[in-house]
Amino acid sequence: MTSQLGSIAAPLRPRTRRRSGIVLAVVLVLIFVLVIAITAFQRRAIIDTTIASNRLRAAEADTLARGGQRLAAAMVYVIHLKEKADSAGIATDDAPPIQNSLSTAGSTPIDEIWTRMGDYEVDLGNDRSLRITIEDEGAKLNLNALVPQEVPSDTPDDDASSAAATTNDTTSADDEEAENYLTEVLDYIVDGIETSAGEKTYDTRGIARNLLDYMDADGDSKTGRAEDTYYREQDPPYSPRNGPFLTVGEIGLVEGVDPTLLKAMRDYVTVHPIGSTAGINLNRAKPWVLSIVYSGIGGDREFIDEQTVRDIWTLREKSKILCDNTAYDPTRCVAIGEVGNRSLAEGSIYPETPLPAEVSVFRVVAEAKVGNLTRRIEAIYDTRSFTGPQVLSWRRLRGPG
Repeated sequence: MTSQLGSIAAPLRPRTRRRSGIVLAVVLVLIFVLVIAITAFQRRAIIDTTIASNRLRAAEADTLARGGQRLAAAMVYVIHLKEKADSAGIATDDAPPIQNSLSTAGSTPIDEIWTRMGDYEVDLGNDRSLRITIEDEGAKLNLNALVPQEVPSDTPDDDASSAAATTNDTTSADDEEAENYLTEVLDYIVDGIETSAGEKTYDTRGIARNLLDYMDADGDSKTGRAEDTYYREQDPPYSPRNGPFLTVGEIGLVEGVDPTLLKAMRDYVTVHPIGSTAGINLNRAKPWVLSIVYSGIGGDREFIDEQTVRDIWTLREKSKILCDNTAYDPTRCVAIGEVGNRSLAEGSIYPETPLPAEVSVFRVVAEAKVGNLTRRIEAIYDTRSFTGPQVLSWRRLRGPG
């Protein structure tokens, strides 16, 4: 009997070992799955924590940038009030302008303080910082200034014919001057775009005409076709403004202006102050903008030469300014005919601008950093209103500053 049981039990032992091996494999698989699940959970927790932290930092940076804009709004209004005080001082008693308390002998004038604010970053501690850059929008070429003004509607009837003839001749000459100048400006801008020469296929004269057509009051293009043909074919369709540009971004709606060209144009042109006919403010323009100053006798103007640009920039580094009348501030003013090869004194600058020019519209960029996150907000402020600075446009800036 025992031998029979032994013979029956003997073949059962290998099956037990096989079952033990299967259980071990299952346990190992379960452990492996459990490790993967825990790892994935931990990774997800880390990602969620990082996302939450980044969102918190982004919100903090955004709030800080908005706060910088509020601070800048007050600053630009004070700057404008100081400019008005200077103008009132020279206008009322023909004396040098009122000087700010910071503008004592040997010190930096207040206008140079705000123009260089962007060179310095304010450290707020805890890996947080704020930088505010303030620029005079008049230090660029105002495209709206290139469009001729409308003829007054109250012209006497007996002078209507002669006035209309004179106006048509003047308008035609102005249109030609504006087109030629804008074409040269676009050539200069396109030449500076960092891309291969084969990709610079812009029809600059055509774009110049389209820009002027977009702003003028009539509905006919300079090529003879209907002005809104291109715009009606877009999706969605729209119409040219037939008036002044309201924002720089609106330039991108004009036929022929693509995002690459618009981005390049932002460093050279503006549309503010809206309604102004003044040209580039030579006392605050960047060197590359000074290079597109159009000077000379009407019909034969050209960009000022490099030496004149260098001389103007050197004067500004010495706290000097160009003035139509050196009595404005004898200690700082330099006559326009004393720079470069004296070509600025021959003919006139187009579009004409008073020197020194009053600053009324500002471009402010507030850049806030919290940890490794950066938020940049740009706003355009018009300070001509007695109620305080008015925000003309606002946008978030992307990419490096």
